Amino acid sequence: MTEAADIAFTGAQEGLRAIAAQTQWINQQVGAGKLTLDPEAAEKAAKRCEDESNGLRTLFDEARAIARVEGLGNYPDGQQLAKRFEDKANDPQAGAFALIRQMQAELKKQADAFRAAARDYRATDEQNADDLRRGMQ
Repeated sequence: MTEAADIAFTGAQEGLRAIAAQTQWINQQVGAGKLTLDPEAAEKAAKRCEDESNGLRTLFDEARAIARVEGLGNYPDGQQLAKRFEDKANDPQAGAFALIRQMQAELKKQADAFRAAARDYRATDEQNADDLRRGMQ
């Protein structure tokens, strides 16, 4: 890869790691009972994650274009260049397709984490209501 491509893909990988760390933090906080979210706010956050994930479908389609570069001729230089584009799209660890799919999966996990926080909120709210009702009897 060229230096510019390396930087771009490295940046994407770092962004993916940051999203994964954020998702992990949310799940840890929910699991420890330290994070509950109003169900409406949690649903908005989850929907935002899903919208971003859906937006990545367009990016995935655009990445397909770099995997099928045509018109560079039958000369070795043209074929090598086409192969480099194909490799950038298809590399299983750091290619465009892999990064996009990983980001989509991470955004789904994050949406699930927000919804889990909303479930905890509801459970806490119901428990508090039950406790209050028992105290009034």
